[in-house]
Amino acid sequence: MPIDQFTAKRQSMRDEFFAKLFLLGGWLGGTDTYKRTMWAAVPEIALQHAAYTLTFRKGLPEAGANNRLVMAGHEAMLAQWFNRPLKRSDIELSREWYANHSNTKAFPAELWDALLAAQPGEEISLPLDIWGFPGGQTFLAGVPCLTFEGRGGLISYIEPAMCRYFAPVIQATKARLMREATPCDAEFGLRSAPVEVCNLILLLARFVGGAGAEGQAQLTSNDTAEFVWPDLFKSIGTIGHEMMCAAQSFEKSLAEAEFEMMDRFVSKMGTASLLCDLVDAETVGLENALRVIRGHPETDRVGVRVDSGDIAGQCVLYFQKMKQLGIPPRLIVFEDEVTPDGVKRVYDTFRAQTGLEPTMLFPGAGGYWWKLVHRDTVSAAFKRTATEDRPNVKFSNSPGKETIPGYVRVYGRGDTLVVADKSEQIDGEPLFVNLVKQGRIVYSESFRDQAARAERTWNLYTKWETSPLVMEHMKRFQTMRACEITEAKARLGAKEGA
Repeated sequence: MPIDQFTAKRQSMRDEFFAKLFLLGGWLGGTDTYKRTMWAAVPEIALQHAAYTLTFRKGLPEAGANNRLVMAGHEAMLAQWFNRPLKRSDIELSREWYANHSNTKAFPAELWDALLAAQPGEEISLPLDIWGFPGGQTFLAGVPCLTFEGRGGLISYIEPAMCRYFAPVIQATKARLMREATPCDAEFGLRSAPVEVCNLILLLARFVGGAGAEGQAQLTSNDTAEFVWPDLFKSIGTIGHEMMCAAQSFEKSLAEAEFEMMDRFVSKMGTASLLCDLVDAETVGLENALRVIRGHPETDRVGVRVDSGDIAGQCVLYFQKMKQLGIPPRLIVFEDEVTPDGVKRVYDTFRAQTGLEPTMLFPGAGGYWWKLVHRDTVSAAFKRTATEDRPNVKFSNSPGKETIPGYVRVYGRGDTLVVADKSEQIDGEPLFVNLVKQGRIVYSESFRDQAARAERTWNLYTKWETSPLVMEHMKRFQTMRACEITEAKARLGAKEGA
């Protein structure tokens, strides 16, 4: 069949996928309640021009991360508020509900009235500009990765959605760490995703972080991913336990039932990663796998898969037994929620016990991709950094939680990231790009280009600093804070002694 027949369906599925991420059809309730109460209380502040930044305060607590993170997820995260315009009728309905019927009766009428007055018609765009690192850019924890500029009350509304960048950023960074551990792909299904939408978001982030400069397609058992993005993903499928145990009965041995399923699969498909641990991977499964491989000399595409017990030891065992029988090296897939460290341990064990490079070993790591994927892992913070021409800062009693004030931009200079105010002239490469312009997504870059950027920048930046103006603002605020705390302590102490 001509391949073009799939194009229309594929495009409609892509459109539907990103449209699903648009928050509840554009209902204004896609945010936190306190957004309504704040801007109803201080309407003139809500209308003022402001800047907010998204910052990941911590890096991944994994070996090799070294405080580095990889940007990913713009296509999905920005779709939450900017996939299409809001509707005037929905805004008015929101006003009626939240002002008069909600348990918390508050609505920032001045903010939304100003927006409606500025845009005639039914379709209303949020007049916000978003700047940030492009997909695949490596940056350091503590450095703002996106800045949001426009009327402060409107930016405030999108905070919960934008904080969700933590998921694709963590996923892309994990993919980079796995790529450092193995030249092989290392993911099959991501079936731990709570819904298919999350699955696809994180598969795309995995591609950005782990595909490398050449952007080779990633292997997955997610059939939707391969159809919708065939240039990014390749399907991989073999035997599952459900088939392996289907021939079991009390009238035949477990070994014969296992062998029957292995042999039938290979006879039909011509290729397989034989699942050997249904009965016991180191005895019955080993014998059956070798029996099937020797029984099908017509194909060399039959290997094994180990995913329980002593994974490293079993990889060596299967390799040595095949070698003793004169069977050329076959693919050995090892799983059991393999991490980058786990991959390295298996490889090191194999090298130590065989004296060879583990070129036939292939890691599968479905469970790894969901470990630590939550906001607290990277301490995602979305904070106001400027109002009109005044820099703002959020102080903290915890180290590393003080925000960087101003209208932030980030530059690269050698191995250093420089955080500056947009009013400054900086000797360095501008790294922020315009992602959203006056409420419309303008960032459009292929996932392969993003993956190539991750490859280029992963080892590039080792430290960061602030520009002279930003440093001056921070020092002034810090001095003010220190003096006021000292004075407050003196006053409190005087009261206690009175």
